[in-house]
Amino acid sequence: MENKKASALFMEKLKGSGFRLTAQRETLFQVIAESLGAPSTIQEIWEKSRALDPSIGIATVYRTVNLLDEMGVLNIIYLNEGEFRLEMPGQKFHISAFCRRCGLLCPLGGEAGKQKVMEEWLEEADMELLPQSLAVAGICEECRAIMEDCDRFPAPPSMGMGRGWGGRGRGRGRGRMGMGRGPAK
Repeated sequence: MENKKASALFMEKLKGSGFRLTAQRETLFQVIAESLGAPSTIQEIWEKSRALDPSIGIATVYRTVNLLDEMGVLNIIYLNEGEFRLEMPGQKFHISAFCRRCGLLCPLGGEAGKQKVMEEWLEEADMELLPQSLAVAGICEECRAIMEDCDRFPAPPSMGMGRGWGGRGRGRGRGRMGMGRGPAK
């Protein structure tokens, strides 16, 4: 779906749900539409939005992304820590693989068969499959090669410096609850 069409759909759904269409939301819809399909973070969306409208706060970005998700016009696919991919819900079920190290995203084929399996699993629990996207974590070939190179050159052994956690928390031998051992001598 084209960016302008996605942005127009966001605006239409928002108005249809009784929400106000503010200038900030219009700007965010434009930036979110441009971010569709690419790994991004709330921070990145916020920075792009602020370049267009400096009055947009990061909380507004969080609320808008979550609102679009709740209205069913945007799917959030969580990848690494804080990173996600935004997609328009075109299918009932979409599955991708992503590299946990570099973030490479690869759509997986055979979604109809995978959707059927998911529907069967949920049917056993007397539930219906909702439209969603699923990202399965792995390590890509390039990152595996890099990691193998790192294994060939292990880090040097520790020199025994530092006390680690073993030396903490003992204080001066004050006993329980920080109370002294008795009167000072």
